[in-house]
Amino acid sequence: MRIRIAAALLAPMALAAGLGQHADSAQAQPAWPTRAVTVVVPYPPGGNTDVMTRVVMEKVADRLGQPIVVENRPGAGGIVGSAHVSKAPADGYTWLVAIPGFALNQSLYKQLPFNPADLQPASLMTRTSLVLVTSNELPARDFGQLLAYGKKAAPPLNFGSSGSGSLAFILSQRFLNATGIDEAMHVPYKGSADAVADLISGRIGFMFDAVSAMGPHITSGKMNAMAVTGANRSPALPNTPTVKELGYPTLESYAWAGLLAPTGTPDAIIKRMAAEVSAAARQQDVVARLESLSSEAVGSTPDEFAKFLADEVAIGKDIITRTGVPLL
Repeated sequence: MRIRIAAALLAPMALAAGLGQHADSAQAQPAWPTRAVTVVVPYPPGGNTDVMTRVVMEKVADRLGQPIVVENRPGAGGIVGSAHVSKAPADGYTWLVAIPGFALNQSLYKQLPFNPADLQPASLMTRTSLVLVTSNELPARDFGQLLAYGKKAAPPLNFGSSGSGSLAFILSQRFLNATGIDEAMHVPYKGSADAVADLISGRIGFMFDAVSAMGPHITSGKMNAMAVTGANRSPALPNTPTVKELGYPTLESYAWAGLLAPTGTPDAIIKRMAAEVSAAARQQDVVARLESLSSEAVGSTPDEFAKFLADEVAIGKDIITRTGVPLL
């Protein structure tokens, strides 16, 4: 009987001790955030990435109870801002917005001024479907006609992008490989605006770009939409089929934006930010605002974004290696 009584007496004591240990552990974990958080967009203000980041971060700031300062640090295709965040303290107060260029640059440059391993994934924030558009000068009015023409065209089809190694270039190469169009000529531009002008005039045959950028030209009849690269049809182009509908599911692709932190940032902080981004992505006003930009809010766990990012790096490396793009 004494043994049973002693055990009964010891149980609450052990429980109290355990609670004390948990309390000490909780106290050892610093509260976050206790001040403003900085989110670096490594591109100029006013662009789609900047606008979408501000839409999402406004809601995240409300949920965190602290201001979020969106800071633009453009330069070298996102490298300047990425390098800055990679060297920031791993305390949860500095974050980076990465887009496809972050993944592609890892294979496009002989040596980057920062180590990509010094940045760790937190959450995929948004994604935007692209659209394959063609010049009205081509004798093709749908995807099938484009493939038939592209396989026998003489001289071969030409296509535009904002440079070798850009998302539009990578996707164009994937399109050519998947459809069996053996020969095409790449025409690089300094920016998509010049490429669009040449597409409209007929100097180039096709290109990929964001639905939000191409939509007005398509609806005005200045170019033709062949396919969208997202999993679902775009509300802005309801009559344009997806690549999956056309039999090419491997061409599903997006212009995406995700959040990274300096490596070593506490897991609890990474998971908290990912959870708040995901919660913000479910709010109807955020969904509606991004839909107006032909984009969608995503939100993901750190592990999900890490896998997604690794796949993007691998796809870019494969295309850049096989096409012999000169390294920078």
